[in-house]
Amino acid sequence: MRNSNDIPRPIRLPDFLVIATGFIFNLSSAINAVTEELFELSVYHANRTTKEMQAWEDMSQDLETLQEDQ
Repeated sequence: MRNSNDIPRPIRLPDFLVIATGFIFNLSSAINAVTEELFELSVYHANRTTKEMQAWEDMSQDLETLQEDQ
């Protein structure tokens, strides 16, 4: 059993540095997660825009073909 007269060590500057380092690491992880989500959203939007433009081109091509057939 421990001696009841033991006194814990005092809080020192390295203790605050560990807390600050952990905070910065967590903050950078959160920023990384947000940027990854924004990247995925931009890729989704680009793919959707491309498919939408392709659909409009196909529709206009169909209209031109229909006018030529008449």
